[in-house]
Amino acid sequence: MATALASIVLPLDYIHVLCLIGVLLYVWGREPARLLLTPLTLLSFFILYGVGNIIYFLGEETVPEVRRAVTLSMILMWIGIIAGIELARALAPGLSAQARRIARLWSTTRMHDDGSGDQLLAMVGAAVALFMLLMFLGLGKPSQILTFLSIGTAHEKLKYRLEFGSEGGYLYRTLAASVAPFLSFLLLSKAACTGRRYLLLIGGAVCLAAFAGKLGTFEKVPWLVYILQLMIVFQARKRLEIGVGRILMFLIILLGGVVAATLIAIPDLQSTDLLSWLGFRFFQVNSEVIYQTFYVYPEHLPHTWGMNIGLVHALLGTGELQSAHTQVANFFGAEGATFDAFFIADAWVDFSYAGVAVMAVLVGLVLKMVDMFVLSRGKTPLSVALLASGMYGLFQLQVTSAFTAFLSGGLVLIPLLVLGAEGLMNDLTRGRLQWQR
Repeated sequence: MATALASIVLPLDYIHVLCLIGVLLYVWGREPARLLLTPLTLLSFFILYGVGNIIYFLGEETVPEVRRAVTLSMILMWIGIIAGIELARALAPGLSAQARRIARLWSTTRMHDDGSGDQLLAMVGAAVALFMLLMFLGLGKPSQILTFLSIGTAHEKLKYRLEFGSEGGYLYRTLAASVAPFLSFLLLSKAACTGRRYLLLIGGAVCLAAFAGKLGTFEKVPWLVYILQLMIVFQARKRLEIGVGRILMFLIILLGGVVAATLIAIPDLQSTDLLSWLGFRFFQVNSEVIYQTFYVYPEHLPHTWGMNIGLVHALLGTGELQSAHTQVANFFGAEGATFDAFFIADAWVDFSYAGVAVMAVLVGLVLKMVDMFVLSRGKTPLSVALLASGMYGLFQLQVTSAFTAFLSGGLVLIPLLVLGAEGLMNDLTRGRLQWQR
């Protein structure tokens, strides 16, 4: 492989810039800035992995072949995501037209709810809150959090997080990551819409359990994302459009939360270094981890051909799965760290350019289908809860694989659970009516 060279502008960089201009025009013409997954994904990717990627390569010495592979994959990603969005529109034109109409009239429509299933929902929420709080206490998380806060170095905090952060098993972690937050959003939205106090009390309990579960991971961001999701619940009840005021409010809270989390996680960080560290964490490290992943695969480690996907490895693989981000961390001498990368990096690890292109189309398709599904419910507590819930899946797309975002991130899991619950409620209603006859 060629030696690392000082940064120069490559022909692909110009094509990437044209892609970014096209993305902005696409958002302006087809996906206006709203509290919906599709436009927020395009805009966040544009900032973090579009502009951020170009700035990174202009300021760093990189291996030309690796840089070309990353830039070409970025171009394929933009084309693939937009193709997936348009594919979703083409597959469900009626649903797409309905979603556009509802989004356009959202701010002038009053939120409504028929109250069906409220008691069953309250029972499920109470059970989830009780289970999670008992697990939180049973695992000794309160004392663990106090111990974590008392640790004086970032290295020791990292070791502590790796040892205790993932406790509780898959069910508990999935509840804390996506299911419990969705239930809290739904219960609180229903309480605001109907004025039923028991929904507010149980929603508050689920909210507390979800927040505690996220704190118990000792990670810097998930609990902050949850706070932003709660803000979206409040904002989406009024209107979907994103103005300058909303953007500033979200940015101020995000920055304040990140500063607080950073000072806790890295106690030996000097205040004078804080701003430079935040700039590095937000804009440089994202692109750096992608570059490092492309550097390792396939030059030093071969493409995994699906074995980096947990489900595929469980069905077809042998031995214990050692994920790509761990392999990359180990390659660069950071054993025990997790080099979380953008979803295209995981796709690259598995299937090279073909994986990036196919996964980008799938992501665009899923994002738009979820938006259409949510808006088809009208302006209801359910649609508001689904909107807020999807934002955690968006966060997962930014830092891990698409399949993780779809499942444990809740991007696909939560809508599927809603569809299953609606089907069950319809069956129970029909059965009750037939029995009454």
